[in-house]
Amino acid sequence: MFKFKCDPVYLLDFYCYKPSEELMVSMVDIDAAWNEKRKQEGSIFGKHEVTAEEAAKADAEAQDIIDFQYRVWQKAGLSDNATYLPKSIHPKFCGNTPRTDLNASAEECRMAVCGAVEGVLKKTGLRATDIDFLITTTSIYCPTPSISSMVVNAFKMRKDVNSYHLGGMGCANGVVAVNLVADLLKAHPGSIALFVTNETTTPAFYKGRDKHRLVTNVLFRLGAAAMIITNKPSLVRKAKYLLEQRVRVHIGATDDAYRCIWYGPDEEGLNGIYLGLNVVKEASKALTLAMTKVGSKILNWDQIAAFAWNRIQRKVLKKPGVEPFIPCFSDCIQHFLIHAGGAKVLDNIGKNLKLSERYLWPSRTVLRYFGNVSSSTTWYTLSCVESLRGVRRGDKVLQIGVGSGIKCGVNVWRALRDIEDVHDAWRMRADAGDRTRLANVSHGSLHIALRLLSLAILAVLVAVLYRFFVEKGGIVLPEDGIISRFW
Repeated sequence: MFKFKCDPVYLLDFYCYKPSEELMVSMVDIDAAWNEKRKQEGSIFGKHEVTAEEAAKADAEAQDIIDFQYRVWQKAGLSDNATYLPKSIHPKFCGNTPRTDLNASAEECRMAVCGAVEGVLKKTGLRATDIDFLITTTSIYCPTPSISSMVVNAFKMRKDVNSYHLGGMGCANGVVAVNLVADLLKAHPGSIALFVTNETTTPAFYKGRDKHRLVTNVLFRLGAAAMIITNKPSLVRKAKYLLEQRVRVHIGATDDAYRCIWYGPDEEGLNGIYLGLNVVKEASKALTLAMTKVGSKILNWDQIAAFAWNRIQRKVLKKPGVEPFIPCFSDCIQHFLIHAGGAKVLDNIGKNLKLSERYLWPSRTVLRYFGNVSSSTTWYTLSCVESLRGVRRGDKVLQIGVGSGIKCGVNVWRALRDIEDVHDAWRMRADAGDRTRLANVSHGSLHIALRLLSLAILAVLVAVLYRFFVEKGGIVLPEDGIISRFW
């Protein structure tokens, strides 16, 4: 804790990219694309010059895959008409022949990343030449030159800007990479860092029939976020949040954790993101370790004592039937930014952390209107909280990201002022009436009067104690200077 007082890191502001309305994708578009292909060719996996029996078998397999994706979508928590895909894989524009080449990937990446950077620079009033550190991250799409170089070129940044690109780190990196940003700022006081998160969906789109890989087609959507993080004294008064805690764990030393999520070819040589059946189990292990680490730093004393007593009962006294203690983090945290990998994932995390629906709704709302936007997800969640509910000064915000590896990151931010920004990504929902303003809790002159009264009472109490203990002989100061007490 002392370290952060000496080397504070602040989130100045951030921006979540809002795609064009024409890029909204609906299940109607998807069904039309798949079924049109079946009408024309007999199967989405059809081959030329096949027998009627082979065509019927292929068509049945295609229908099974369509039904499987529909069942996944029904349980995933995504809206049927309010998430976004780039034109390269959007069924309304490409039909059932998606483009996943490097040129199509570059188009999507430039649109989302540059849109997010432009937005955050405009919000903060900074120029691209003010940036000292640039960190970009995606998982699947890693071009040469890198995405960080693309941003440098697009915004004509300084020749001495320190730029880094992080690839292959999955959904957690929007949280985990804050460690790198904070360490860079700690080593270079008075600097400004631009952190950009994105998952380019085009190259990750799967064209095959492996159901382990088809799930990602249903969940992942277009998006990007850009953050200005700084320790420059002149910007502190404008900052929104102070970074109080940052924890990172990595359990990739075990094969089960390392192999449960990976990108690569199926048996037919078609690339896709493989999701194993043990993803939730391994992610829970990483999350438990991370929350145990951060819990000792943020939980109140009664919960820490309850945890210690529970552990003594189970490990030392060996009492049978004693369940592991699960702390209630909502007693000390006001807002939770949970990576919305899917509805079931949110249900499990909420149960494990004892979170009511009030704390889960921002993540569910992001999943509904933007889908899984990978490493950007928790930042869309924070923009949802600010836009539709508001953050009170002094509120603590817990940011949780879990991704391939398996790795998990947890950050704790403290709000430095009341925040009710309506972000572009949520303006439509705010205008539709989903917004709830912060209650006015300022007491004005009454609050000042109560403070003065409490100080007056404290002064009287100190005077009484002084008179009783010092003037009445409660404490005697002998000539030799040794203090003796008697009652």
